[in-house]
Amino acid sequence: MLLAAIKSLISFKSIRKLFYLLYLFLYFCYKIIESGWAVGWMILKGSRGESGGIVEYQTKVQKSWHLVILFNMLSMTPGSLSVDLSDNGSTIDVHLLNLNEEQQFIRVTQKIESLLMKAL
Repeated sequence: MLLAAIKSLISFKSIRKLFYLLYLFLYFCYKIIESGWAVGWMILKGSRGESGGIVEYQTKVQKSWHLVILFNMLSMTPGSLSVDLSDNGSTIDVHLLNLNEEQQFIRVTQKIESLLMKAL
């Protein structure tokens, strides 16, 4: 009976992680499309990226491979580029094409980071 309970718990945990992985994938794809349109619109308006700059993002990720995934996910999003990582792995320097959207970037990145930790 105990073995059956453990198996059901393991399968529930696997299903939960699979759900968060799928949610992360769909959310990230949506954000890539949304930011791609925003960057395209900036280009069509004639912006040259004068309002860009570096933002320091404080991460809560503990595992190094989670940090690598987060670093690369930030670089894949149009309008942002991961530039540097602190020695202790707690801060990621990210170049944003538009610094006016810094708070939105932080909110989205926190959600991605949260989903990443739940999924993996």
